[in-house]
This record gives sequence, C-alpha cells and structure tokens, in this order.
Amino acid sequence: MNIKVGTALTLSLLIAQAQTPKTFEVTSVKPNLSGLDQSIGVNILGSRIIGENLSLRTLILQAYGVLDFQIIGGPRWLSSDRFDVEATTGRPEPIRLPELGPLLRGLLADRFRLATHEETREMPTYVLVVDKGSPKLRQTTGVPAQSMRGVNQRATAGTAKMIGDGVTMAALAYRIAEQEPFLGHTVVEKTGLTGFYDFTLEWDAGDEAGPSILAALRTQLGLRLTSEKSPVEVLVIDSAEKPSAN
Repeated sequence: MNIKVGTALTLSLLIAQAQTPKTFEVTSVKPNLSGLDQSIGVNILGSRIIGENLSLRTLILQAYGVLDFQIIGGPRWLSSDRFDVEATTGRPEPIRLPELGPLLRGLLADRFRLATHEETREMPTYVLVVDKGSPKLRQTTGVPAQSMRGVNQRATAGTAKMIGDGVTMAALAYRIAEQEPFLGHTVVEKTGLTGFYDFTLEWDAGDEAGPSILAALRTQLGLRLTSEKSPVEVLVIDSAEKPSAN
C-alpha cells in the first residue's frame, strides 16, 4: 500500500491524539484528616498519579501552572481542607509531564465542580532585564537538562542557592517569583536572551534575602529586576464544591 508523506503524517498525528488521555479513567479523592501542613505534591507513577494532603489551592496551582497570587477568589476552605488524590488513565503508557495539567484540570472539574475564568488585572510586577554591560551567563552546550534546584532557600540564615542546568530565562524569572521576598508579584522575562543557560545564583537567606537577591542578580548573572505595574493574567475561581469521598 502506497501512502503519501502528508497522509502518513496526518495519520500519525491522529493516532497520537487518540492515544493522549483527555481525562482520568478512575479517580479517588478522600479527605485527609492528619492535621499536617506538609504535602508530597502530585507524583506521576507510570499511568497514574498520587497526591497526599493536598489543598484545592495546591491542586489548582499545579493544574493551571499559575503562581499563588494569580488565584483570585474561591471558597473559604480553598487552602485549609486537605485531600488525598489518586487517579489513573487506564492505559499502559506512562503519563507525560505536558499531559498532567490538562488531566488535573479535568479531575478538578469532575470531582470538585471547579469553574474558573481568566482575567487581566493591573498588578505590581518585576521585570527581569539585562544589566548594563553583558550578561554573565554560560550558554548550555549539548542537550539542555532543563533542571533547576534550590539550596537553603527557606532558611532564616546562611547562604541560599539557585542552580540552573540548561534552563531558559523564563524559567529563571518564574523561580525568582517563587522566592519569599517576591511572593505576590509576577516576574516578567524581558532579557531578550534566547536559548538555554547554566548558572548558580547565591544570596543571603533570611530577612535580607530580597536586597541580597537583587544584588546577586547584578553581580553574579549580569541581570537586574525593575519594578512596575503591568497587566497580569489571573485565574478567578467562580465556584467549587467539596468532593464526595470514594
């Protein structure tokens, strides 16, 4: 049988789309009554996920890829009530990371009756740009690992580190926005730097972390943050319900 290249590609795309799960086949959501604050987050284990002691707010953060301050509204129990979640796609292939967000969004709509909409609001933001002169970054050679890890970032003293291995400037901006001194703000990447980079950023943990990060960006990476108000995409919670346990 002769198949034209274009037809073959179309068939391949259709097959791939058919194999991509739109929703979980089986889900279990149960209240967690441990009283603990710590959770293990959502973990992918082959074709299923497991999450322990998760608030709905935490699940929304992972499902929609937003920062905490971008979530607007919601019920009073959004952050206080905790749940254990387990779900499976029912297929032999493992869940790929890009699939996790859409799958979680389907789970939240089904089990929590979550309804949301997006808005644009004027909010305080930081803009990441190149400082005077050239950036002090090492461009990645070979296949980028796209890995970033933190050391001592929640400590009250000592040296904190952010170590990037083959990451984009957008990923760096996102991680800066997750640091305690910048919570409640988004960090917009406008460096003009494309590609992947390796770096280590060190600063003083604790009360002086904010000024220390700003100084470290300039002296160690040749970057700086400027402050301004700009339009920010937010996720507004229209409604949500506590799920029935199963």
